Amino acid sequence: MAFAISNIVPEAVKTYHKYSRSPFFGLLIVLVLLIIYEASSAMIYYEAAGVIKKNSAEVMIKRVFWFFGFRYNFLNWLVYAALLVWSYLLARKQQMLAIQPVYYPYAIFESLTYALILGSMVNLMSRGFVINIKFLGQVSNEWSIATQMALALGAGIYEELLFRFFLLSALLFVFQHTLVNTKPIVRQILALVISAALFSAYHFLDTGSREVMTVSAFFFRFYAGLILGVIFLWRGLGVAAYTHAFYDLFLVFQS
Repeated sequence: MAFAISNIVPEAVKTYHKYSRSPFFGLLIVLVLLIIYEASSAMIYYEAAGVIKKNSAEVMIKRVFWFFGFRYNFLNWLVYAALLVWSYLLARKQQMLAIQPVYYPYAIFESLTYALILGSMVNLMSRGFVINIKFLGQVSNEWSIATQMALALGAGIYEELLFRFFLLSALLFVFQHTLVNTKPIVRQILALVISAALFSAYHFLDTGSREVMTVSAFFFRFYAGLILGVIFLWRGLGVAAYTHAFYDLFLVFQS
């Protein structure tokens, strides 16, 4: 059956799928999202207090950078550039550099599709839950649309970098070297469950969120974290980050 399906999939689609899931392509297209986010960061204010509002995952990542002495914004860009260089060298070693410009709009369309599917799945899972959740934490309707949109982009970038690119990848690396007699699928499921649980719990640790942690609210985000984790493993960082950002943007416009 798998052989038959492989035969009917166009070669161009298989090639796109192969190269677009690489870390190099993912970091490359997330860079576009990051530039848009940083360019609009001046709009990210908590209007009531005049305090700059940042996504909590962004704050956590940058605090780690600060701990190691990277206290200036341009140094954060150097870290990202170093990741790009590493991913480029890895892609060259794996012969995964045959990336076409058309892959970027393909990835955008694919991510939009997954975001719509994610929204439908989350709505189905939330039926019967008396909850009203926004993915990137509680976003006040008192904030401007521009501010909410910027925070949605920030969530897509930094939450995927933190919980999928770093945490999920690290868990897979650790399990690969500790659970050596375990099947790869078991290690992947274990890593997905742990990263999704931490992803869900993190939202309730946000001091800016007024949401009370409940079992239904926790599992709501846990399931979403599982879905995003599967997208990351199957399609890579870029598609996962754009899916997350688009889903959050949908929520902004629905509110």
